Amino acid sequence: MKFEIVEERTLPQVRALLEAAALPVADLASARPEFFGLHDAAGLVGVIGLERHGQAALLRSLAVRDDQRGRGFGTTLVRALEARAPGLDVRQLWLLTTTAEPFFRQLGYEPAARNSAPLPIRETAEFRGICPTTAVCMTKVLP
Repeated sequence: MKFEIVEERTLPQVRALLEAAALPVADLASARPEFFGLHDAAGLVGVIGLERHGQAALLRSLAVRDDQRGRGFGTTLVRALEARAPGLDVRQLWLLTTTAEPFFRQLGYEPAARNSAPLPIRETAEFRGICPTTAVCMTKVLP
């Protein structure tokens, strides 16, 4: 499978995958994150979003299709995004999670105080209210 930018025509599949994973979709039109995905013959296997704000970015919307979970595609998506981000002038990734803290810890993300995120990240819809205040804030500085 190839990691590639999700084309605009595929966005309904992205939305469906995110909704199936109970991930936020309310701000997709306004935030306009870039989506990257893995595809197979049945369509989108997994997706990950990057909402850039200068050299910091919000890693968001990581989801893998139910029938493909447990095969390492989530890790593949995160690692591929981390490899691509520096070429987009992104030096630090931030995220909020209510369920995947152990997964992201294994990938080198560290918990951080929500108010330590750069102001443009804190001003995203996810930080301002879409994700609950109980969500764990995590970050990773890229090499």
